[in-house]
Amino acid sequence: MLLALSRQGLASLRTTRPRLHLPFRQPASLCLPSLRPPPSLLFTRAYPYTRTHHDSGENGERCFHEQGIHPDENIVRQILDKNIRPYFYYIDIHGQIFLQDTTPKNLTSCYKNTKFLDFFMTRIKPNTTGWFDEYRHVSPCGREMNFVQAADTPIVYHGLQDGQLLWAGTKKTPFLPHMVTVSASTGRIYHPLPHNFEAPGTDKPEYALIKSALVQTEFADSLESDSLEWQGQRFPLRTKE
Repeated sequence: MLLALSRQGLASLRTTRPRLHLPFRQPASLCLPSLRPPPSLLFTRAYPYTRTHHDSGENGERCFHEQGIHPDENIVRQILDKNIRPYFYYIDIHGQIFLQDTTPKNLTSCYKNTKFLDFFMTRIKPNTTGWFDEYRHVSPCGREMNFVQAADTPIVYHGLQDGQLLWAGTKKTPFLPHMVTVSASTGRIYHPLPHNFEAPGTDKPEYALIKSALVQTEFADSLESDSLEWQGQRFPLRTKE
């Protein structure tokens, strides 16, 4: 009798336990850091507005969720009817990736799994789906379509190691000091996109942002208003609007 009750209780637990969505249908060890809600909840969940560092214009475009801009429910249903699951992301000027409705957005709530970051970032391309044009980039994966809003550029260089700029989780590209570019309007520093990487944008098709903390730690002592010193040689800075 006790054994029967135990089995019945176990069956009850199995039927009532909520199922977790593991994105990209990859092993749980890879996907657990990036669990996401069902798409149907993305436009119905309501969160109180929380002021964060993303609110300031100097930190780039605020995420749509904080602006009160949410995915159109009818379009989401149209996409779901095509057996495609839509998700909506925000990349801040530090290169941190969040789901749009994540609150607050900070170091503890961003995606950190390096395999996920490599997978997601290497697939970013311009949004030509005809859906949600306000999201200028997408990162497709099978039957999932990840719509991406970037505060500046989707690709952000976050480290420098042995003459290689680091991006995504573990990706590297050679640092080209003669190609470093400064924005005349914001003062932000940019570097060409990784070699053979499809340009993920229309107004900034050639460059990726260099994270401000990286500029401060690696280039502050050698950076002048019009030039950069690298390995004993000084290179003029390019400019862009």
